[in-house]
Formats: sequence, C-alpha cells, structure tokens
Amino acid sequence: MQYADYLTASLGDMQQALAQRRVSARQLTTFALQRIADVDQPRYNAISWLFADDALATAAASDAARQQNAPVGPLAGIPLLIKDNIEVKGWPTSAGSALLRDVIASEDAPLVTALRQAGAILIGKTTMHELAAGITGASSLSGFTHNAWQQGRSPGGSSSGSAVAVAAGFVPLAIGSDTAGSVRIPAAFNGLFGLRMTRGALSSAGIVPLSPTQDIPGPLVRHAADLRLISEILTGQRFSRPDRPLRIGIWQEGFAAEETEINQAVQDAVAPFQPRMLSWPQLETLAAEANIIAYEFADALAAWLADKSQAPLRTLAAIAASGRYHPQLEATFKIRAQHPGMQSDGYREVQLRQQRLYQQLAQFFQQQQIDLLAYPVVRHPPVKHGELQPGSNALISAVTGAPAISIPVGLSTEGLPIGLELLALRDREDVLLKAAEQIEQAHPPFNRAAPAL
Repeated sequence: MQYADYLTASLGDMQQALAQRRVSARQLTTFALQRIADVDQPRYNAISWLFADDALATAAASDAARQQNAPVGPLAGIPLLIKDNIEVKGWPTSAGSALLRDVIASEDAPLVTALRQAGAILIGKTTMHELAAGITGASSLSGFTHNAWQQGRSPGGSSSGSAVAVAAGFVPLAIGSDTAGSVRIPAAFNGLFGLRMTRGALSSAGIVPLSPTQDIPGPLVRHAADLRLISEILTGQRFSRPDRPLRIGIWQEGFAAEETEINQAVQDAVAPFQPRMLSWPQLETLAAEANIIAYEFADALAAWLADKSQAPLRTLAAIAASGRYHPQLEATFKIRAQHPGMQSDGYREVQLRQQRLYQQLAQFFQQQQIDLLAYPVVRHPPVKHGELQPGSNALISAVTGAPAISIPVGLSTEGLPIGLELLALRDREDVLLKAAEQIEQAHPPFNRAAPAL
C-alpha cells in the first residue's frame, strides 16, 4: 500500500494489507502523520493534540507482535484519532476549551481501552465545538475547524475535527461523541458514515459530559462496511443482515421546502426501497420538549471538574463569568449556567417526556409498518463560519434513545456533501447497517476523500 492509496483506503483494505505484510503499522502511522503535517494547517485545523512518538512506538510494538505471529486485534496497526472530550491516559482532555488545556487524563475511557485492546494506533485528538455545546465547530482552544470540502464553511459538530480528519484522509476511522447530533451532523457535512447507537450500547464514562442521559460515543468512517466492522468491535456483538426487504417511511415534515437539492438527494437515495411519505407534524416539537441537555449540562460538568486540579475553574457559571470561551458560546454558557438543573421539578418531567416519546415512536413504526424513518440529517447546507446552523433533525434519536445513522448521498452544486439520516427502533442497528450497505451499493458514491491538496 502506497501513500496515495492510504488516503482513501477502508479499514478492510488496511486489515488485508497488514495481514499480507504489504504494509506495516509503522508505515500506516507514518502516512497518517505525513498527511496531517502536509495539509492540516492552515487548511483543515482538525487536530488539537498530536502524539507522534507515542503512535510510532505503539506501531513498532504492533509490527513486532505480527512478525512473531502473536495474536493481534482486529484493528492492529491501524491509526485513528479520537475526539478531545474523551479521556486518554497522559493526554490532555481539553474538550475544545482553552481553560482545560492543562487537564491531563489519569485513566483511559472504557472506549479507549477497547480500542487499544483491538490493537488500534491512537495518534492524537481532534478539534471540537467547545464543551460539545454546539454544532459549528467553534472553539476557544483551536478556533474554527474547516469543512473538508469547502474552506470557511462549517464542518458540523461537535465532533468537527473527527469528521474532517477522516474526510481529508488523515485516518480511516475517528471517534466522536453524539449528544444531539454531534456525530451525525459532521458526518453529513463531510460526506461520511456516522452512527449513533442505541442508548447505553457504548459506555460514556471518561467523556467530558454535556448530558449524561444523551451522551454516547460513535464512529465516523468513509465506507459502510467499516461502520459495521467498528460497531461490532466496540460492542462485542455481531449484527445480522435481515433477509426481508427493508420498509422505509419518509418523514415529510423533516424537509425544508426551499432546499430542493437536499430533498431530492435524500429521496433518491431511498427510492429503491419503495418508501411511503408519512406525516408526523408534532415530532419536531415533541423532540425539542424532550431535550434534557439544559437540565444536565452545568451539574454534570461540575461533577466531572470536581477532581480536576489542573482546571482553573470548576463550574459552568465560573466559565461563563470568566469570558474565556469562544464568543459563539456566550449565550449558551450564560443561559445554561443559570438553569435550575437536575434538582428541579422540570427535570423529572423531561425524563418522562423522553420515555413517552419513545413509546409514541415505537407505536408509529408499528402502525405504519416500517423499519426505518428517513429524512435529511440537516435540512439546510453548512453555514459559513460565524453563522448559526439551522435545520438539524438529529435530536429525535438523541432524546428517544433510538439509533440513527448518517449516510452520504451526494454533493450539492456548491460542492458540499448531503447526508441522509435513517432512524430505527432501539437495538435495531442491524437494519441501519444493512440499509447503509445497500444504499452505498445502489448509488456509487462520490469520491469520499475530500479534494486532494
């Protein structure tokens, strides 16, 4: 495998090349580091922390194990990046905040432990929307990350750098986290597959919390098969491929009438499934009313900061009062710092709303006899830096705990990716993964590596 091949290779390609000794872990890691050195600054700004020496040492150990025919994990020798709100022992966990740049993790998050056990080569951490509290990639630590397809446009967030790093060919896999769309939105905006699994399927321990109820880590990849591979590695289970045809409904209220390109791309992608147009006018409002982030953010962050001696401030209120954050976060931080929080009467009511909404969702799927509900991940294209992003549909999955997937379905005339979201009922990742594979096969994709520089 050569450097040019590495930029678009799948996890499966790399697994095969390593097994056949056509490439070494050190070579793959060197390719990743070279690509980052060549193009990340100033074009992408996707890397917050890079640990080349650690990565090369791990790669050398991986190569030695393979040469000795010792057992190796399914990700052995494959470089990856991880979002900067996930704890990696000995590395900063700054979560996109300049205030937290000196907070060093004392332990690996369970997710990181699983990746290491699988043999992955962790090379560094990716930029993100500050404290994961937004979807445009604004950060006091790193500024804005650029969309992989168009500089100056939003990459989505909060897992901004993770998505851009995969789209730009740094690594074949990056890990983000999703609280209200933070994996699926950047996947959509950068032409990737991104998966939010069923609530509780992956541990959120060791992740700087935005909302413990809704937080969950998730993968970003260029190929549908890679999404199945990494999902099975992280969960330790195999996802079947249902034999019968999948039944898809299109949520008609999930579209913006004026966005004809997005609407057409999404509907064309699911057309082979012979979908039915379905109406649920109240769904967006019900999801917004069930969003629990505002109740949990300040309390959960304070609990995480309580034992972080390197952090100069320990509460969201103190951070809001300091003014030491990206200007785009001002309203969010100040409003949520004053929220009544998890001890309020409203908190229990929102928990009940989430339970009721999932029950309604399950009834809707049963009544309409569908396996999946389809709509754009975001109704509008990525905004320019400094603007607020309208039109996300990603909250539905987050508040119901149901799994959802972002699937790339084409490019607009502006050259920006368009993402389809499919929503399933809990524990039905199998139908999401099957649909992603079928859509990818039926619609030969645009080149999933962003334009080479």
